[in-house]
Amino acid sequence: MSIQDAAHTLFGNEYVGTDHVFRLNDPRVEAFSGVDAEVFRLLARGDVEEYRALVHANRHVRPRLTFDKDWGGPVSLHADGSVLALRLLPGQDEEPPPGSPR
Repeated sequence: MSIQDAAHTLFGNEYVGTDHVFRLNDPRVEAFSGVDAEVFRLLARGDVEEYRALVHANRHVRPRLTFDKDWGGPVSLHADGSVLALRLLPGQDEEPPPGSPR
């Protein structure tokens, strides 16, 4: 199992991690979980002190929970650079037309 098999740009920053597709009732939903790409690079190299300094410097800059229009769904971004983003897969309506089977 990979911890870095997907990359997405959220709020103009690159994040690496993994994504999953699942059904929420009937619609298919994508969930992406990951970490800021620079934070990941520092941790992968074992640069713990640089990681701590970067996280500390950005802890008040990162959004907490908001909707990213470019992503197309809610995004929860934590002060440590970790992220969880959800969105409906493209081509699905949020609600089916009345009387239509799903």
